[in-house]
Amino acid sequence: MAQTVIIYTQKTCGPCQEEKMWLSQQNVAFEDRDIRENDAYFQEAIGLGASMTPVTLIEKDSGDRIVIHGFDKEQLKKRWIFPDPTLFSYTST
Repeated sequence: MAQTVIIYTQKTCGPCQEEKMWLSQQNVAFEDRDIRENDAYFQEAIGLGASMTPVTLIEKDSGDRIVIHGFDKEQLKKRWIFPDPTLFSYTST
């Protein structure tokens, strides 16, 4: 299943930089949208309920949209299909 990943960020946001680095290490392609550089990106992030950055939008080919507020590795692992599914293991509760 294919997906598009968009991260709404700011240059001065530490968690934004951490998430981008972590996703790159996982070989996950993403589009970085700096909300301070483009007002349309800012408005998109607000429309997703943003009160802080990063905000990650995952759009799947199925039409499903997942929004994750903040850099939350556990949510990214649980709600995401990574290029290599053996990277993570889960236990359901």
